[in-house]
Amino acid sequence: MKIKVSGSNMEVGNSLSSYVDDNLDKEIKKFFENAISADVVFSKEGAHMVKTTIVIDEGVKGSVKIKSDGIASDAYGSFNEASQKAVNQIRRYKDKIKNYRRNFGGVKSAEPDFKLLDAKKYVIPPLNHDVFKEFEDSESNQDEVKIISEKSTEIEKLSVSDAIMKMDLANLPALIFINRENGNINAVYHRKDGNISWIDHSTKK
Repeated sequence: MKIKVSGSNMEVGNSLSSYVDDNLDKEIKKFFENAISADVVFSKEGAHMVKTTIVIDEGVKGSVKIKSDGIASDAYGSFNEASQKAVNQIRRYKDKIKNYRRNFGGVKSAEPDFKLLDAKKYVIPPLNHDVFKEFEDSESNQDEVKIISEKSTEIEKLSVSDAIMKMDLANLPALIFINRENGNINAVYHRKDGNISWIDHSTKK
């Protein structure tokens, strides 16, 4: 597995990079043997804390992606926390990942029944009070918002349980997908009470 280690506004020395290489490859390959790459980013969190973000990818269309993070007073501690979270997530979904990969992942996702829907993903700033006031004072369309960035993405055709699995593994708050059972646009998201909400949009009247 190719591992890229980098720092955001902080230096990452050879000792830390070697520690990440040795430990991450060994731990992840126990459960996620097909992973081909991982990005590990260290960043300052406040004045005295370090945050580690790990993204692990199988690198094939329709595969699963793992994302985890950890925060500690030192880089090694934050990496250990993020790494353990990734391992726990993979262990939790180990059998389901194998079933998904065998039935729907990789090359099969390019077949007609597994076609993905092309889409655009935008990043916009929070709609705070100043933004709303700007809309009120403007004669322009109030639905217009400032776009920070945009990128191409794909909406996958998934079962509800696979969508929840992929949302959790990628550490996402929500996920939009095409329901494999009925072809409708669906969404799942984490509720504040710990449960998961599932929205099924039907085109039938």
